[in-house]
Amino acid sequence: MNNRLKIIILFAILCLLQRASSTAYRCTDYYRGYCVIENVTTESLSASTFPPEKSLLIQNSTIPAFGAECFRKIPVTENLMVHHLKIERLNLAECAQLTTLFASFNHISELNVQEGLSLRSLHLYQNMLTNVSALRVLTTLEQLYLHDNLLEVLEVDVFADMKSLKLLTLHRNMLTAIDTKQPVSLPSLESLFLQHNKLTYLDTGLWRMPALQKVDLSGNQLGYLFTFLEEFPALKQLELHENRWNCAWLYKMMDRMEIRNIQHSQVDQSCEGTLFQEICCFSEGAAPDPMMLLISRTAIVDDLQDQLGCQRKKVEQLEEAHRKQSFRFDEMKQKIDQFEEFCKRVGL
Repeated sequence: MNNRLKIIILFAILCLLQRASSTAYRCTDYYRGYCVIENVTTESLSASTFPPEKSLLIQNSTIPAFGAECFRKIPVTENLMVHHLKIERLNLAECAQLTTLFASFNHISELNVQEGLSLRSLHLYQNMLTNVSALRVLTTLEQLYLHDNLLEVLEVDVFADMKSLKLLTLHRNMLTAIDTKQPVSLPSLESLFLQHNKLTYLDTGLWRMPALQKVDLSGNQLGYLFTFLEEFPALKQLELHENRWNCAWLYKMMDRMEIRNIQHSQVDQSCEGTLFQEICCFSEGAAPDPMMLLISRTAIVDDLQDQLGCQRKKVEQLEEAHRKQSFRFDEMKQKIDQFEEFCKRVGL
């Protein structure tokens, strides 16, 4: 066998081995319009191809790190479902075309997000997230599902640029505090779910949510709220059951809710304190602390002062513009007077 023939045979063997090591995944089924792909592994990704489907569901697979390499394999996929893949690290990069991502029922504890994505719906419930600050760059989101994670402290500022956000779920986490360092405007938010956390205090004084219609605060350890109703002029439903409300506060709150026709559909099934309009309260429950109220309102006053300062600057700018216009008007008037005087002299 000459050398040329040996080289040809060796080349053919290498091609066969490469073809054998690569995987061309195909749709094994369709589920609610999603092409179903199965048995994907991290090892097979680099030499794999996926069908060019806009809606893709990957199942019966294990991919601990789901990121740019995965998304590059599905460049036309707009709707992706990756439940139950034991994902631990999720890196949203190289997926500019993606609008909907279901990545729930995984083990995600590490989250990174590339700027400029066009995601509208993101499902990250049933994971192990303790920090979601990486999500602040997703400014096109309309629905964000974060319930059933391990969040303990949350800053509302994370959502500040999500002006299209309509639905936010944070229930069944371990939240003990929700902080707001500066005014947060969410003009489109309609539903907010905070039930079954460990909140003992909630200050919404810097929240600007004019479209908010439904809030669920049940299953916490709240004793009172401050100016809660004032921040939400469109509120229609407020769930309060399973808390530690102060009775004096609750009586006034329920009166105000009745005046505004704000409903609550759930009630306390058992009560060791006093049952008022089917909501449990306690005469010894934590009452609003005037000093805490003062501190809370100070932030609002600071915000109003900042707004007032901005308005003052605008007034000063307008006054300066007016002065310039007046000066130019006077100059023009003088020129017109001079022209009229000239016309009189020449007999025109």
